[in-house]
This record gives sequence, structure tokens and C-alpha cells, in this order.
Amino acid sequence: MTAPVEPVSDKYRLNVKKPTLLTLIVLISYGSIGAALFTPAIPALMDRFGISASMAQLTVMIYLVGYSIGQLIYSPLAKRFGRKPALYTGIIVSLIGTFFCAIAGLMNSYFLLVASRFVSALGASTGLSLTFLIISDYFYEKHARKVTAYTMLSFAVIPGIAIAIGGFLVAYLGWESCFYFLFLYGIFALYLVYRLAETGVDREEEATKVGKIFTAYRRDFKNKVLILYSIMIGATTAIIYIFAATAPVIAIKIMGISPDKFGLLNLIPAAGYFFGNFVAARLASHLKIKTVLKLGVFLMGVGVLILATIFYGGWGGPLSLFLPLFIVYFGVPLFYSNAAVLATFRVPDKPNASSIMSFLNIGGAVIGLILIELLHLDPLYAMPSVFILIIACIVLLFRKGQKLIED
Repeated sequence: MTAPVEPVSDKYRLNVKKPTLLTLIVLISYGSIGAALFTPAIPALMDRFGISASMAQLTVMIYLVGYSIGQLIYSPLAKRFGRKPALYTGIIVSLIGTFFCAIAGLMNSYFLLVASRFVSALGASTGLSLTFLIISDYFYEKHARKVTAYTMLSFAVIPGIAIAIGGFLVAYLGWESCFYFLFLYGIFALYLVYRLAETGVDREEEATKVGKIFTAYRRDFKNKVLILYSIMIGATTAIIYIFAATAPVIAIKIMGISPDKFGLLNLIPAAGYFFGNFVAARLASHLKIKTVLKLGVFLMGVGVLILATIFYGGWGGPLSLFLPLFIVYFGVPLFYSNAAVLATFRVPDKPNASSIMSFLNIGGAVIGLILIELLHLDPLYAMPSVFILIIACIVLLFRKGQKLIED
């Protein structure tokens, strides 16, 4: 077994203020709220610009492309200048992109909207990329499992609430108002970063040199544990973003649900994610990490099979879309939070490990959205079909991952 690498020394930890849970939650969800809040606006974009569902969903996909690429940018910056300067840089870039997203509505320019979403995502990616790094900087592995699980509550609470807020904003103020909200959220994130203590101990003067960056990434992309578990994490994230992009079309366009009601119903799977993270944090002290991972995969599989049975049988309705996802979302954090610890704690270069994991994580969502578009099926059948394929891949990769850990 590859031994985990310990974080900063106890002497250093005693002299540095511990990162607050609120800060970690806001940072880790900073990019995902930018994707989630806007999803109820997809049907409105179809009407506003006279485009297809696929074209409207491009605003989600292009955001995820920028979100994925951005994961590799901030690790070198964090190593060279520190965690806080890298966070400042990313958040400011995201604010610029968000501003132009709002301007795109006033100019009635779909092209500007898509381009600005990409820029916004490049900046917003700093949160996910560096949150795991900050956790691994400060905490030991056992405590990191708990902190990571509680931090992952943000993926339940904030994006879930964000979709609900986005639904009301779209219904009563128009889709452009989503970006005004996101701009204010970015200002709040900047304030929290200002209050955050720097957790990076050393500075690498050559970390931002292109040759150094490629050499370091080439080395760590060869770490089989990091890559395999990061791919599996990406598969679970693909489920979340496929649902985020496809559910509005199914619920609003096909089932006739209003955007504000759609936002409220999204709190059902969000509640599953919340309780899943809470249970994952509690189980961290009582069960082996392998057991919790297996439980997460099992619950995701059960939820997907229930959804597929309902939709394939033609029994679809509003609750039949959201209730099975409660089970799926309950299982995701049980797997995600523990797999993230396994991936990052077995690589000496933690900034690189965190960035590579986040890159493959969001990259999995991009591949998932591309796959569902390539099927050219009715969304009612495409979504559960892709979900089944994803769960099958996770099961196969998990077996191989366990062998690597045990060797």
C-alpha cells in the first residue's frame, strides 16, 4: 500500500488559524453554484434566442469545460505565490466573466453569453481546486475525512438552494438576474478569502515555469491511485451535472412544471446529498473507508435502477424524477468524500494532486454531457441509460482501485 503523506507540522498548525467550515464550503461550492443557479434558465434561453435544447445546454457544457481546464491553472500559482493569492486571482476572473454574462442579456448576444460563461468558469475553478489542498495542508488523514465530508455538505446545501433561487429569479426577474446574484456571491467569497489564513508553508520559485509545470503534471498523472479514484469521482459528478442540465428540459418543457416549482422540487435530491454527507462524516470514525465506498456505490446503483424502471415503464411524473435521485444523491457523497481522501493523500505534491483530481472530476461531467448528446434519445430515456452506464463503470474501476490500495 502507498503510504499517505502527512500535512504541515504540528508546530506550524498551532501558529495558524484553522480554516473555518463556512470558508471551505463557500470555496468548494463557488464553481458549482455558478453552474447550478443558471440551470432553471435553460428553457428560457431556448425561447429568448430561438435555439434548441442542445444549444441552450451548451451554456452548461462550456462552463464545465472552463471549470475543468481551470483546475490545472491554480496549483502552480498556489505553490509559487500561496493559496490566498491564487484564490484572489480566480475569484476576480470569475467576477469579470459573470459581469459580461449579465451584459450579454442586455446586448441580446448568445455568443457573448457562452464566451463569458467560459471565462467565469476558468476563474471559479480556483475554489474546488484549492479547497482540497487547504484541507490536506492543515489536517491529518483521519480528521480530513470528517472535514471533507462536512465540507461536501455544500454540494447539497448551496447548489440545491441555488437551483431553487435560480428558479424564482428566472420566473420573476428574468434569467439575467441569475448573474447579478452570482456577482454578489463572488464578492462574499472574496471577503472570506481575505479572512482566511495562508496554509501554504513553502514557496516554489520555479513552480510557474512552463517546463516545471509540465514535468510535475506528467509525473503525477502516472500515479495510478490518484488517477483511478479521480476518474471515479468524475463519474459521480457526471451524474450530478447530467441531471442538472437535463432535468429542466424534462420537468419544465416535457412535464410542464414552472421554473419556481422546479427549483423547489430540486431540494429533494439536494436533501439526499445533505444527509449523505452527514452520514459520511459520522461513519468516518466507525467504518473502514472501503466499506463506506461500497455503500455509496450500492445506493447510487439502487437509485439509478429505480429511476430507469419508472421511466422505461412510462410511469414518469414530477416526483418520479426527483425521488429516485434522492437515493442516488445520498450515495454520491459516501463515495466522493472518501475517494477524494484516498486520491490526494497518497501523492507528495498535494497542490498537483488536488488540481489533477479536480480536473478529472469536472472532466467527467463534460464527458457525461457529451455522451448524453451523442445518444440522440428522448431525455426521458437518455438520462437513465447514461446513468446505468456510469454506475457500471464505477463498479469495474472500484475493483481495480481496491487492488491498487491493497498492493
